[in-house]
Amino acid sequence: MLNKIALVPFVALLAVGGCATTEQTETASGKRDFSEVLYLRGQFNWWDIAPEYKVKKVGDDLYRTEVSLKADGQPYGFKFGNATWSAGTNCGYLSEEFKTIKIGEPAKANCSAVFEDFMFTPPETGTYAFFFDNSGETPVVLVKPAE
Repeated sequence: MLNKIALVPFVALLAVGGCATTEQTETASGKRDFSEVLYLRGQFNWWDIAPEYKVKKVGDDLYRTEVSLKADGQPYGFKFGNATWSAGTNCGYLSEEFKTIKIGEPAKANCSAVFEDFMFTPPETGTYAFFFDNSGETPVVLVKPAE
């Protein structure tokens, strides 16, 4: 009898918790708004999250952040991801043809990536703008020199 009484609050908590939902904001197009959760993560920041690498919304489904990189001939691995690398917000390359990023050339992304890190070798030391474009059917990543 005592076990049944102890179970009642637990079952009630599960019932209420099961009804809870995580609220996500959407853009005008009806797609998820990534501006509150997405970060540029890579070798340049030890794959960590930091406020300066959080994306900013610059269009309806277009996000941008900047990073200063040193041109030492070595590629930087990176992804766009949230704080916990959750499926749907862990964005690496879609297929091998999009693994290596070249300036100004869009590369298709897979936001359920596990080990598919993009690679970018900066041609010169400077600040680069990293874009995440979710306007199409498949997300796209683009890198350009920052203005």
